[in-house]
Amino acid sequence: MENKDFLNNSAEGPSETGDGRTGFSHTHRAAVDRRTDAAFSKAADALHKKHTELNRTFTLPFFLILACVIIAACAVRAFIAEPTRVDGRSMRYTLLDRERLFVEKVSYWFTEPERGDIVIVRYPDSNAIFVKRVIALPGETLEFKDGAVYIDGEKLDESAYAGDWYGHIWLDFSYYNLPYTSYTVPQGHYFVMGDNRNDSKDSRHPEVGAIEAGSILGKVRAVIWPLRSIRSAG
Repeated sequence: MENKDFLNNSAEGPSETGDGRTGFSHTHRAAVDRRTDAAFSKAADALHKKHTELNRTFTLPFFLILACVIIAACAVRAFIAEPTRVDGRSMRYTLLDRERLFVEKVSYWFTEPERGDIVIVRYPDSNAIFVKRVIALPGETLEFKDGAVYIDGEKLDESAYAGDWYGHIWLDFSYYNLPYTSYTVPQGHYFVMGDNRNDSKDSRHPEVGAIEAGSILGKVRAVIWPLRSIRSAG
């Protein structure tokens, strides 16, 4: 009887081994294994559920938001503002080669370009963008005399942004062998020139001419790079 009780106890619970350590029967270990498997299975199900929810998060809603951000960025660049880089010496010393500019496009939704505005323009039959200054407005007559610009017979004061070319402009209509010494800007067009008057391909050039209003893409507001050169433009 005592031996039977001892065996039953050994099968159902911990027993003390010969060296004093407590052991477990095969039945008890099997129960522990079942509980462990159940715990791992439950954890795996929970992880799978979270993974599924994460996948849902990064599917349709995520890509919709990403698409909206991209469209908004493109819209801002196309219709509101964009960065532009100066390429060349035609605006020296107002703007220098490789400087980056902040160009806003909203102003010309409500107002017309004015004389003196620094603008970015697209030349006829070209996809390239150029930075120039508005010199003459629609209907005005421009001519060069004594190395200076005259608008409707009056000398244009350009002292605010003049370089060493001031009073010494030789790049005029005669340089391109054009059959006129004065030019009347057509309606809806603007005559633009680079501030480096004797080193600029602009409205004086027969391939360029006056720029249509729709080809004036924005107004330069500031130099934004390099940091040491940050300043307003005008």
